[in-house]
Amino acid sequence: MLRTLPAITPRPVSRFVLNTIRRLTYDPFAASLQQATTTQRQWLLNRIRLCRETKFGRDHGFGEIKTVDDYKKNVPVKGYPYFEPYINSVAQGVTSALIPAEEKLVQFTITTGSTGVPKLNPVTNTWLKEYKRSWSVWGSKFFCDHPAKAGSKMIQMAGTWDMGKTESGHQISMVSALLARIQNPLLKPFYLLPEIINTISDPVARHYVALRLSILEDVGWILLMNPGTMIRLAEIGATHSDLLLKDIAEGTLTDQFDIPDNVRSKLLAQFIKASPKGARKLAALAAKHGKLLPKDYWDQPVVGCWTSGTAGFQSKYLPEYYGDFAMRDMGLITSEGRHTIPLSDGLPAGVPSIEAGFYEFVPVEDDQSAQGEALEGHELVQGERYRLLMTTSAGYYRFDIGDIVECRGFIGEAPLLEFIQKSDRVGDLEGEKVTEHQVVEAAHIAAKKTGFHLSLITAVPRRLLNQQPRYDFLIERSEIKDLKQAKDFLIQLDTELAGINFLWRARRKEGVLQSPHLKLLAGNEWNRHISSEAARRGTGDYQYKHPGLVVDESWLDQFQVEESLTLESGNINF
Repeated sequence: MLRTLPAITPRPVSRFVLNTIRRLTYDPFAASLQQATTTQRQWLLNRIRLCRETKFGRDHGFGEIKTVDDYKKNVPVKGYPYFEPYINSVAQGVTSALIPAEEKLVQFTITTGSTGVPKLNPVTNTWLKEYKRSWSVWGSKFFCDHPAKAGSKMIQMAGTWDMGKTESGHQISMVSALLARIQNPLLKPFYLLPEIINTISDPVARHYVALRLSILEDVGWILLMNPGTMIRLAEIGATHSDLLLKDIAEGTLTDQFDIPDNVRSKLLAQFIKASPKGARKLAALAAKHGKLLPKDYWDQPVVGCWTSGTAGFQSKYLPEYYGDFAMRDMGLITSEGRHTIPLSDGLPAGVPSIEAGFYEFVPVEDDQSAQGEALEGHELVQGERYRLLMTTSAGYYRFDIGDIVECRGFIGEAPLLEFIQKSDRVGDLEGEKVTEHQVVEAAHIAAKKTGFHLSLITAVPRRLLNQQPRYDFLIERSEIKDLKQAKDFLIQLDTELAGINFLWRARRKEGVLQSPHLKLLAGNEWNRHISSEAARRGTGDYQYKHPGLVVDESWLDQFQVEESLTLESGNINF
């Protein structure tokens, strides 16, 4: 019965429900932004009082903390290793290490992590309530800003649910999988993709199945964090259109992809049916346009994805596949929480989740002396960049997650924050201080100027025996038509970096950095790497964030390089 809700619910009713949710969630939040400083301080001091009898609270004198300044004096700025012993105690069943008696440990989530082994994050009933509320604020504003799509169906995929259990028997999963399981049953029918497809480990197979289930539907919304996922979804439809049309016409699911038998059986029994008429319609579209793309079979769905940071660069290519559509940034979201809430389309920045944590900001130029230098949100300067520190109901206090944000303005007392990059992704061979963000920005500009669509790139700074240091840039060979275009791209990339970073320009002109090298990888090397990383971390590829810069030279060893080229000595075009 519930599965028929989208078909039987009039759109005015859907809009009324959404507006009601907005009045209950977004409107009070928006009003609180005018007193964001007070809201933040009250949240922090309430949290300190509540947790003063936890082991962490006793170790850090929470009973003596009366002000924000007291808090800064008693609690140091630290990374995950500082909290790990307390989290391990919670995982072993000693919840009082971080969790007050008034609250309940629900389970654990796992961070996708940029390097190393994934790490546990405690989920309490309070943290989960705050996390869900932050999503409701974002979602109610997002949906109500596009009333024409109310009642349409949505494409969204979640991460892995079963990632094991702790010593004390608590479930470990990705937070997106947890949210999918506790979703309001009245909303579930509007989500096109059943939870079971998230158990398909092969990303190509999973995306094929997602398209098989959704291509004929009234898709009004797409919520996929990584825009690269949306591009892969579209490309799979174009590449495998013959298989797709055959499956749709015959009510089947091809055996050419690695789909577990139990998943295949359930999908065929409950979700897949034949539609010869639908197959003929899609075949006509493919014949008319030369390929099968979402902009032809869906009616401009509204998109929520990352548009900021290095992962967001690929969002610029989405109109080629999806047409002219509205797009809103998802915000800065990690396994530790939802930290920012974007409130309008086209702006890759959002206000802090001021009712779900306490946030501090260390100016990037002062990040070597983070202790005592942290600012509150109302103290930020527009255009300046900061390291983000978080305090949350999960048991993190002044936690430095290594994210850099830029203040883009204010709404009331709340800063508008755009995620830029991870703080440790900076190349500094000879004082050039090239950031990951600069590499990706320069590369996409260079690719556009030299006439091709760049998906992923990684820069690796290298110190070589008896040679001047240099940067190697990795892209897939299949993305360029010939070696001339590759060389033109490398020249343009060098030029764009010189325009963005005056230190790169100086070091290259001084000759202390030799000409960069371009490594052309064998086809499908990036997909192989993504699958390998997903398997290694056990987190799936759901929130994979490709590194635009890696300082570990040994990282290069895992790739098959088809060709390598560089510029002639002294070839500087700026």
